[in-house]
Amino acid sequence: MVKIAIGQITPLTGDKNTNREKMKQFTIEAAENGAKLVAFPELALSGYNCGDRFFEVAETIPGGDSTRFFEKLAAELDIYIILGMPELGLTHVLYNAAAMVGPEGYVGKWRKNALPGHATDLTGPGAFPDRRYFKSGEDLPVFDTKIGKIGVLICYDIFFPELSRLLTLKGADIIVGISGSPSFEKDIFEPIVKVRAMENTVNFVYTNLVGIEGETEYWGGGCIIGAGEKQTKLPGTPLICKAPYEGEGITLGDVDIEHHGKIRPYFPVLRDLTTGMYERLADCHRKMT
Repeated sequence: MVKIAIGQITPLTGDKNTNREKMKQFTIEAAENGAKLVAFPELALSGYNCGDRFFEVAETIPGGDSTRFFEKLAAELDIYIILGMPELGLTHVLYNAAAMVGPEGYVGKWRKNALPGHATDLTGPGAFPDRRYFKSGEDLPVFDTKIGKIGVLICYDIFFPELSRLLTLKGADIIVGISGSPSFEKDIFEPIVKVRAMENTVNFVYTNLVGIEGETEYWGGGCIIGAGEKQTKLPGTPLICKAPYEGEGITLGDVDIEHHGKIRPYFPVLRDLTTGMYERLADCHRKMT
């Protein structure tokens, strides 16, 4: 069993120092409660509403001030930390990224694959800023750590079942989904997270921004979904723990890293996959485009 903490914060836009200190305090609290991994939301370091300031606040991963800050903290507390942040690429191209550090230092990074450009409010003209500022990532690595094999999806990535399936087939024991999802998406996002866990029989950790940043209101509500209901204390549900819809803080859950190996013989979704499914999907996609 591994104790995992969901870190739920309201970022101050562009104020990396304040956001870092807040995440530091939540990480200390998580470690004091026995957590071996704490996951913070999408763009938790900078906030989502930076606009052109993204070019000022973005950092290299690794080697930037924030990566080094959390590397030191992770080593001191013997904990893994995942956080969302804007990444400055080598050619000064920006990515919506997540960095992971641990007791051994820098572990790796993920770049958001699917960049939204749709409205941030069903009744308003605003749009997510991703396509204006960020380049799409193309890799989805799975990193082998002391607490299991871990992959990350960033917000809109979670809407694509193919990406979760890819991380699963690459051997992920845990998929961590981090987001900056506004309130109007709550009823859309919550069931999708549970489906991603169950259709892959994989542990899924979800963390979201909370509160109000500028004109955006986030719904919080992070959760940990187990690979099967027998892993949880709540009968009839795969839900291990649930963060509140309001308020900053951490929420803790115990995850059986090896449980997917126990449930998959009885819920053989991965066994019943065929390459033909993907070939037909690719054929239809080519015709569509």
